[in-house]
Amino acid sequence: MSPKWGKRLLLAVALLIFGFTLFHASWLAPDPTGRPKLVASGPIDLPRDAGGCAIDAAAGYGAASVSQDTQMLQSAAGSGADGIVINSEMVDGTPVVPRIFGKDCKAVTPRTPIAEAMTALSKPDQFIHVNSASDAAAIQAAVSAQTAPAEPDGPKRIFFAAKDADIQRFDKAAAFSVAKARQCAGDYRTSGMAGIVPSSCVGGTMILTLDDLGMTLWGWPDRFMARMAAHNVRLIIAADEKDGKLTGLTQLTQYNDIANSYNGYIWVDNIAELGPALKR
Repeated sequence: MSPKWGKRLLLAVALLIFGFTLFHASWLAPDPTGRPKLVASGPIDLPRDAGGCAIDAAAGYGAASVSQDTQMLQSAAGSGADGIVINSEMVDGTPVVPRIFGKDCKAVTPRTPIAEAMTALSKPDQFIHVNSASDAAAIQAAVSAQTAPAEPDGPKRIFFAAKDADIQRFDKAAAFSVAKARQCAGDYRTSGMAGIVPSSCVGGTMILTLDDLGMTLWGWPDRFMARMAAHNVRLIIAADEKDGKLTGLTQLTQYNDIANSYNGYIWVDNIAELGPALKR
């Protein structure tokens, strides 16, 4: 190759790299609006008395109005959570909130229906965990008995499960499976190079782990988020994911790995400590 053609080739490569970098440049994207939304992965285990019951004064809610199970969920929401995960168990065909307080507590009976917990948690977004496809109908019935938030920007009810088969009966925009949301992230690794949001993501959910963040996430952060917003993709960042189970943030230092402009959901395991600190 002659020196002349060598220089032209180097120039072409340089222009290609410049164009590719410009295509994914965050500074050309509009500034994301809003702040990140913290999701408490579960209730807070409140201080207990000698009998194993949660101490009411610690939660600030009276036992006469709600169960101790619900108090623990309310306490998590009151610790700075913008969303709270409501897990469920099936008892006699009714979805109820799993119990985490002591077995000797007099509040052991009756069990707390998931519908009661949802009513008491009207303020934060509710991430309702569906354990299996066989539970889906009962959970839908419990939800339909509640009045959905009327405001478009008000609290949301979002259903999720580990596997796609367990969540198929729910609308894609209001539900996600961890498996499908992780597939969305993987698909974007391929199509995102060309700025394309894959069909597995459109109108759905993408789950990212802390290891996913960075330059290899095409357009991260602002150009990436603009693409997701344009295709109505719900974004969730967790510390890790394994076998359909999300591990949330437990340390403040993990928050530093997330871009300041990120405005999606962040899964948090240690909401009692991280919630107040991150809301300052």
